[in-house]
Amino acid sequence: MQTFKDLELEIFQNDHAQKIKMNELWLEEQMMLHPVLDVNGDPVILSMNFMGIPVEFSEDVEGFELMVDT
Repeated sequence: MQTFKDLELEIFQNDHAQKIKMNELWLEEQMMLHPVLDVNGDPVILSMNFMGIPVEFSEDVEGFELMVDT
């Protein structure tokens, strides 16, 4: 199963990524397992970007997939 850490590593290894396709149910599960908190310990509301890359929600992927325009 893919995790947030896997997503971060894949982004660092592929700096040509233009977009991230992400399954919304996977994201919800990851947020429950590993909530993203701010410096005060409050949950962070995620935008439609992850590490500066636009996110598109799709049921076509199980976890996430980086999209690279060639």
